[in-house]
Amino acid sequence: MLDTTDLLGVVGGGKPSREEDIIERFRRDGRLDVPLALTDADLWANYTNDDLYVMDCKLREFLKKTRYKRQKKGGYRTTCSLVFAWIYGRKPEPSDSSVCRMLHKLLEYYCTSYTGVTTYQGKKVNRVYEFSKYATTNKRPYSLRLRLEEMEDGQDPFRASGQGDRDKRRHGRRRDSEDGE
Repeated sequence: MLDTTDLLGVVGGGKPSREEDIIERFRRDGRLDVPLALTDADLWANYTNDDLYVMDCKLREFLKKTRYKRQKKGGYRTTCSLVFAWIYGRKPEPSDSSVCRMLHKLLEYYCTSYTGVTTYQGKKVNRVYEFSKYATTNKRPYSLRLRLEEMEDGQDPFRASGQGDRDKRRHGRRRDSEDGE
């Protein structure tokens, strides 16, 4: 092994550091404090997902624009393709499937309830998302990065939501079947 102590002494590097020294330096560095909750793989994936962050911002902007209509009419119903068209200004295409999956997840998070396969404005759709009069007024962002930006002092951004993992799907009776189910 080549002895570089003289060379490092001349250029001001001192003695070469070992891997353990680097790890100890990172542990003691206060600027690198990562909350323990962010060590969870799912939370870290949520935090680092730039597409989720942007989509969450756009969806919250859409929900703010429709707030008056929700409160005036007592609720609001929409589909993923209509929200996609509002955000991007065009109909979704097959190449937009990953964006639509993310949008479905966000709409499911923010909605009051949703249906299964049904018709909406005369067209067959996979889901219709329903928002109540005051839906989303106090709802925390789904994106962890956006949640940290909007967080006020004293709030815990990592706490579980109040609704947990409850199923929001509304199971209605089918009119066209003989027994109603």
